[in-house]
Amino acid sequence: MTGDDPEPFVFTARHGRKREDTGVAALLSSAEGAPAVLHALPRVLPWVRHLSGDERQKFVQELLNATHATPHRVVAEWRATARILASPALTAQLTQPLPDDDFGEVLAP
Repeated sequence: MTGDDPEPFVFTARHGRKREDTGVAALLSSAEGAPAVLHALPRVLPWVRHLSGDERQKFVQELLNATHATPHRVVAEWRATARILASPALTAQLTQPLPDDDFGEVLAP
């Protein structure tokens, strides 16, 4: 590895995203549509095993509805959901009821 080469983790993460994007594109172009995507999804994106059946269906529907430019964003958002669901402690923490305090509208950055 030369000084200009990316760190191994960065390369691995980049390769993983490219593999996911390629796999998702292949699934989305399938003639069978949603049933084929649901069937193949766990092999292409192993982290979906942390999503419930209903969540998987919502994920697939979002993918099928996404324009060509947005599937990566949809995959990234659902991957984050799966990472939270994979951790019982984090899931418990993030699904606690919010306090009744209303701090007003959240402004866009």
